[in-house]
Amino acid sequence: MSKRQSFPPNGEPGIDFPAYADVPPRLAFTCKDRIPGYYADPETQCQVWHWCVQGGQKYSFLCPNGTVFNQQFRVCDWWYNVECATAPNLYNINEDLYKDKDGKEI
Repeated sequence: MSKRQSFPPNGEPGIDFPAYADVPPRLAFTCKDRIPGYYADPETQCQVWHWCVQGGQKYSFLCPNGTVFNQQFRVCDWWYNVECATAPNLYNINEDLYKDKDGKEI
């Protein structure tokens, strides 16, 4: 096995997963017209996630290297468990934050 060959969870930073040291400035993601919740940012290959609060305020966070934001479970997860391109299709999962165990809005 060569030194460059690796297997999960290691992977190759910058190839298999993003390797940001900080949240990049001027990301296009906005909380405007979104319900409060947690949102993966595909622009950063989901290493960055945003917490949108009431009124459209946005707080941005960075998952540790080797992990990206898993929109389905709303946690940072190993890069190989996440299909970042599908994250926007799961944004509506944030609606569950405002329902009780029976599915009624609270």
